[in-house]
Amino acid sequence: MAVGVVLSAASPSTEMIWRPASRIAAVRYTQGTNLNVVDGAFLVDSLTGWIGESAEPFAVLADAAGLHGTDAAYRAKASAFFREHKDEAFIALINLGPVIHIVVEMFRIGTGIQLKTFTDEAAAHAWLRTKGIKA
Repeated sequence: MAVGVVLSAASPSTEMIWRPASRIAAVRYTQGTNLNVVDGAFLVDSLTGWIGESAEPFAVLADAAGLHGTDAAYRAKASAFFREHKDEAFIALINLGPVIHIVVEMFRIGTGIQLKTFTDEAAAHAWLRTKGIKA
């Protein structure tokens, strides 16, 4: 795939941009979003198509500014995917509100996935680079 190629997907709640060269999916949420099983399927299906069968590292860099919540069905769908890819998946989150921050920490602890929160995008990219992601 050519350098600079960008793929995207969008749903009513979520916009995702995939950069194959860096293997980073940038995610943004519509203001006031409460993620459900449909959103979980959208995330998993998009990432599955983009990462392919490769065991290469990949990352999700999500700006959670518009995110208000997640339901149990979303968390189950997302956690199953990330558990399956826990050795090669890295999740960096920015702009978390206090409630989402607690939900994310419970998700991280419950799944054992490689997830970290940051105050800004530059710090998130720096962490991803330490994990072998071309951020």
